[in-house]
Amino acid sequence: MPLVAVVAVSVGLVCMYKVHQFSEPEPVITVNGPQAPENFYPKRLTYEVYGPVGKAGKIVYVDIEGHPHPVDVTFTTQPWIHEETTTLTVASGSISVHVHGGPLRCRMLVNGMPPPPESGVPEASDNHPDADVECRVKSA
Repeated sequence: MPLVAVVAVSVGLVCMYKVHQFSEPEPVITVNGPQAPENFYPKRLTYEVYGPVGKAGKIVYVDIEGHPHPVDVTFTTQPWIHEETTTLTVASGSISVHVHGGPLRCRMLVNGMPPPPESGVPEASDNHPDADVECRVKSA
C-alpha cells in the first residue's frame, strides 16, 4: 500500500510539472523602435512657386505628413520656396497656387532634382490672367 501511494504521488507530480511546462507563456521578444537602414539619406522635398512680382496669391501646400497649410503671399522675390526634410523611405506632397494677374509656375524637387514624371505632376505652369496651377509628388 505505501508503494502504491508513492507511485501515485510521483505520477501526479510529474503530470503537474508537465502541465505547468505546457502552460507557461512564451518568452517575450523585445521590439526596438523603427530604425533607418545604415546607408539611408534623408529626403528633402522642395516646393517652388514662380509668380508675377507684386501680385498677391494663395498657396496651399500639403506637407510630408499630409497636413494642408494655406499661405497668403505677395510675390516680391522669385521664387517662393518651402522645404521639408524626412527620414521616411517614401515621401509625398502637393502644392496648389492661385494668383490674379499673370503667369504662374510651380515645381517640386526631391533632393534638388526633379522627380520622374510617373511619380506625379512635379511641374506645372499657367499664363492666363487668373492663373491656377497644381504640382504633386505621389512617391519620392
